[in-house]
Amino acid sequence: MVLPLLFGNINEIQTTSTEIKLTHTIKEGSMALTLGFSMHRVESRLRSIAGLCLLALVGVSLVAGQPGLRDWQRSPAVVELDTAADIYAVGDVHGDYDRLAALLAGAGVIRGVPASPDRPEWNAGSSVLVFTGDLIDKGPKDLAVLTLVRALPVVAARSGGRVVVLMGNHEAEFLAHPDASKGADFAAQLSAAGLRPQDVAACSGELGGFLCSLPFATRIGDWFFSHAGNTDGRTIGQLSSDLTRAVDHDGFAAVQLIGPGSILEARLGEKGGNGRSWFDVANPRTDPAKQLMAYASALGAQHIVEGHQHGATRFPDSAVRSSGEMFNWRGSLFLIDTGMSRQIDDSEGAILHVRQAAGYAVGVCPDGHETPIWEARQSNQSAAMPPCRSRDSKPKP
Repeated sequence: MVLPLLFGNINEIQTTSTEIKLTHTIKEGSMALTLGFSMHRVESRLRSIAGLCLLALVGVSLVAGQPGLRDWQRSPAVVELDTAADIYAVGDVHGDYDRLAALLAGAGVIRGVPASPDRPEWNAGSSVLVFTGDLIDKGPKDLAVLTLVRALPVVAARSGGRVVVLMGNHEAEFLAHPDASKGADFAAQLSAAGLRPQDVAACSGELGGFLCSLPFATRIGDWFFSHAGNTDGRTIGQLSSDLTRAVDHDGFAAVQLIGPGSILEARLGEKGGNGRSWFDVANPRTDPAKQLMAYASALGAQHIVEGHQHGATRFPDSAVRSSGEMFNWRGSLFLIDTGMSRQIDDSEGAILHVRQAAGYAVGVCPDGHETPIWEARQSNQSAAMPPCRSRDSKPKP
């Protein structure tokens, strides 16, 4: 017989004298995943109890939300683009919509500050714009930031441009633990907008689906971008496979994502494991600069770009990056988190502009001022861009 279904999207339960079959379809947007379960009858009187137990297990899976539910063909772990187009890259925004909009407008990525976050006008032609994650938390306008970055891919595509929005540790940790104190600011803003944080973290609705589908890294030509940089020397294929398996098994709480030393959590300088940068292995006979180059080479790249750290950082050769600076270490590692959110206020923001075809890169301030930060002819030299400040602003004490 077929029992009528009263539980969510479960399609049907079929029972026979020997077996119970349960079919459940999960839908999110245009995606659908059908799960089937069967169980042989032990006693006829246990069939209904067993069916209810299966329903309960499905319900737990849906509340946990994430393991096994991402369409990796549609939303790959790592996005690869082979193009010589210009690249723009923005570090941690942390909910400061006003500074983000001013930065994108000042750098010429969009045409002026939008009248509303959902109405940007793309101005960068066929360029690729990358966000390295941590769009949320700390600042007061997380939802405006997310509205803007969700609108940008649509308007960019009309001119042949691309926008790649990566996941940061703040997004991953919210998806893994929406009730945790770390994501309390974002959760409060969701609640104020009439959205349940738990639903968003379970990948429900347009916003939840967007956050859950974010890639963890991208390679664009010779440039590799992620939130915290560390790939442990893996190839793109290895990295993609490892991240896919980890998220399928453990959701966004996977150690591969938010564990110490992971691609979203690794640290540089004294904040790193054992007081070392993620690429600085403990063996003193290994040259950290060569190790970093080997990591990039394994990815099919020459340069690694990360956000995540806006503070002062000391490198193995004693070079020091000061708080709020955009920094290039030996042409291999670029730090683009400049602490732009007013809640951090190490700078008013800066965007990395890579002119791939011309072989150089600059940092751009919100007022459009450019500072050279890398040139192919001097590829192994370090360089720093001072924190961007308007004339009437005061440096952070």
